[in-house]
Amino acid sequence: MSSNLTEPAYIKRYFLVLSGLILAACAVVAPYTLWWLHSSGDVAVERAVEAQNRGDFAVFGSGVSQDFVDYKLRLYAARKPVIAVVGSSRVMQFRGKYFRVPFCNVGGTAGNLPVLRSTLDAMLREHRPEAVIIGLDFWWFMPQWNPDPFEEVPPTSGSYNYGLESLKKPWAWLLEGKISLRDLAAPLLPESLGGFRGNRYGIMAQQTDDGFGPDGAWYYTAESTGQKRPFDYQFADTLKQVAYGIKAFYRASPLPDSRDAGGISSAHLDAFAEIYCRLRARGIPVYVFIAPLSSRVLDAMRAHEEGYPHLFRLREALLARGIDTVDFTDPRAYASDDCEFFDGFHGGEVTYARLLRDMADRWPALLAYVDMEALNGAIRDWKGHAQIFDERLTARPEIDFMHFGCPKRRP
Repeated sequence: MSSNLTEPAYIKRYFLVLSGLILAACAVVAPYTLWWLHSSGDVAVERAVEAQNRGDFAVFGSGVSQDFVDYKLRLYAARKPVIAVVGSSRVMQFRGKYFRVPFCNVGGTAGNLPVLRSTLDAMLREHRPEAVIIGLDFWWFMPQWNPDPFEEVPPTSGSYNYGLESLKKPWAWLLEGKISLRDLAAPLLPESLGGFRGNRYGIMAQQTDDGFGPDGAWYYTAESTGQKRPFDYQFADTLKQVAYGIKAFYRASPLPDSRDAGGISSAHLDAFAEIYCRLRARGIPVYVFIAPLSSRVLDAMRAHEEGYPHLFRLREALLARGIDTVDFTDPRAYASDDCEFFDGFHGGEVTYARLLRDMADRWPALLAYVDMEALNGAIRDWKGHAQIFDERLTARPEIDFMHFGCPKRRP
């Protein structure tokens, strides 16, 4: 039986039909993906901030982007806080419930000194707070981390949008097993049957209650409640970085400009002094601290102490430039321990309650902002915990997620 189609005509028709099917699929898939992203809240920065600012206990935990600057600046502009904390992810455990005045956590926005500067400038264009707390990462003062500390770098923005990269995400997550077909169908389902929750924005918040609360502080709910294995289990990844001297734990080499700074780059010290003085010149008190490390990691670093002058001599170098600084590197100095850490260099909520109390003891001016009764109660009742139980967040209690033998309270 012969065909009426020649081979070239058959191939042409095949590809026309295939193209038509692909276009038809795209005509369905693209709108559904847009609807999915809207329903999940993964790019809903404006809606999340609006909900958080009107007093709802809404959590924003997007899987689309881990660049938090756009979200944090919007939250800061909406909250117009009396006091704010700025720094990397290592300051994201300061919570508003420990302050007696409006507070905003702008942590997670600064990965080096130039971005710290640009973020603070962006904040001041929106609102002038009465006071600022700045948490320092020691690696900011290492040229290998950032060669030019005076570089002009604008704060990032536009990460949460409906662009092509965002449209790919749900399908990539499905292929990677990060979401299920049921998750993909969530916009079609009522909340009681697995549909998206109205007070959670972003797939991380929807699935595991991970994300930013209304004050801008971060909740590590999935790890602390045992929903997923910690990435830095028993701090193995951080200890590996220390052992090999890599990433943030790169060991410093002798510097030609560092004789007067105890082995630390003078340029980087000067860059932070310039940031500090710019805030002070605006009449804004600045409270500076060096963020903590877990005791296991700190002890490992002490075995290579000569390679870390930008940590072990940082406070005295800053004091020499007139910057009063508290060194919270060692948690044992304020009765914290590794049970209160999420990983090798991220202390938890109780650790940060401890150091905030110590800051208020050192700088009495902070007592106008800090709720000492709330701090003392949290420290007394939740010793050994990384995240304090909050039924508005989850009904799951914290477990000994690092298996360090940490006793955990059952709420």
